[in-house]
Amino acid sequence: MTLIAHLVYQSLLRILQIASKCVVNKPKRSSKVLRGLYGRKQACRKLIAWGEANRGPLTPIFWIHASSVGEALQAKSIAEGLRKRLGDIQIVFTFFSASAEETAEDFPSDISAYLPWDLSGDMGDVLDALCPSIVLFTQREIWPNLNRQARIRGIPTVLVGGTLSSNAKKLRWPWRLSTSFTVGQVSAIGAISVDDKDRFESLGADKNQVKVTGDPAVDSAYDRVGSLDDQVSDLNFLSKWKDSLIVAGSTWDSDEGMLLSALVEIRTTNPKIKMVLVPHEVFPENIDRMTRKCMDQGLRVIQFSGLSKNKNMNTADVLLVDVMGILTYLYSFATIAYVGGGFGAEGLHSVLEPAAAGVPTLFGPNYENSLAASGLLDEGAAKIVLDSDGMGHVVEEYFSDRDELLKAGRNALGYIEKNRGGTDQTIDLICDVLETVRPLSVLIEKKNQR
Repeated sequence: MTLIAHLVYQSLLRILQIASKCVVNKPKRSSKVLRGLYGRKQACRKLIAWGEANRGPLTPIFWIHASSVGEALQAKSIAEGLRKRLGDIQIVFTFFSASAEETAEDFPSDISAYLPWDLSGDMGDVLDALCPSIVLFTQREIWPNLNRQARIRGIPTVLVGGTLSSNAKKLRWPWRLSTSFTVGQVSAIGAISVDDKDRFESLGADKNQVKVTGDPAVDSAYDRVGSLDDQVSDLNFLSKWKDSLIVAGSTWDSDEGMLLSALVEIRTTNPKIKMVLVPHEVFPENIDRMTRKCMDQGLRVIQFSGLSKNKNMNTADVLLVDVMGILTYLYSFATIAYVGGGFGAEGLHSVLEPAAAGVPTLFGPNYENSLAASGLLDEGAAKIVLDSDGMGHVVEEYFSDRDELLKAGRNALGYIEKNRGGTDQTIDLICDVLETVRPLSVLIEKKNQR
């Protein structure tokens, strides 16, 4: 990073830091930006206080950072794998987006917090208090001052689950300039595929610095779907519609009009089909908007939170989910899944959970950011839909040919099975990097002898 760029970057962060002090009370859930400002206000002091009070002098500490909820789930698989492999370690987890707050509450870490503002002095103070053995970034988000201050202190940094889509902004000018700098400064990169490895190398990463380790998110999805038995009991009422249920998850406004129009058309020939609709953001105003949309289409709708008052799904065409944290469980009841984001600039959300549930998946045309979506298409486990007519046609084909439906589901599971193991390979890379700095086995042995 050039001196001028560094000064501009620092100045912008200082302005945001001052702005965060003006957010006195914790904002409501729908105010994601304000929640982020509020959370970051105390993050630096929170991490320093924990480090000074709880850091074990001989205990390896892993600082894992994730941007948002998707990256956090991927990081969670790595954290659990590190604990399983290395035993008594400490984990610090930080996140950037307010959407990861709920995931952070269940993260297998000793402390979770918002990432402090990426200011050189603040990051240096946090690193001095935590003294981590290593800093792990996920997917593509490398914070330059945190990375630089870690390297000054001899702390290695690794990008895990590294991925860059072919049309990623970071590959284009002028963003390419700053990306090239940060990518070249990490100790190692664990890329999820050969194509991603090549893209990181095109940004200036040394070929010996980048290793293909697979995608830990596949293991995360597999493990979560495999541990649903205890959680799905409250959703068993959906079993009655398991053969005629479309579960549409992480949907945006650009998805929802198409989905509801398609459902109206589908039900003219197959009135038994129902839809569970899970918006990406379940804020009350968003749920109210979606309820009106359903009613405007002539669809009978029940909100999930109202099921205790009206459990008779026979009277509903659409179950609108207005709570967080159950989408993975819902996919296990689906006949067909639809994953949102493929019609907007936000990009496609994770298709791994429905695949791990053995469900064929549909999504919009903007899927270039998802290696898994391309893989499922190649396996015959997913299809692209371009509009409501296309959606209706694909759904009708699946429901009229149960053999093809079952085959697509098996192919989805096959993709998951074929691509498991990314977590272990990522942990191998992390341990290899640590061994070049300070043999981890020696550190653990010293701790055990203490």
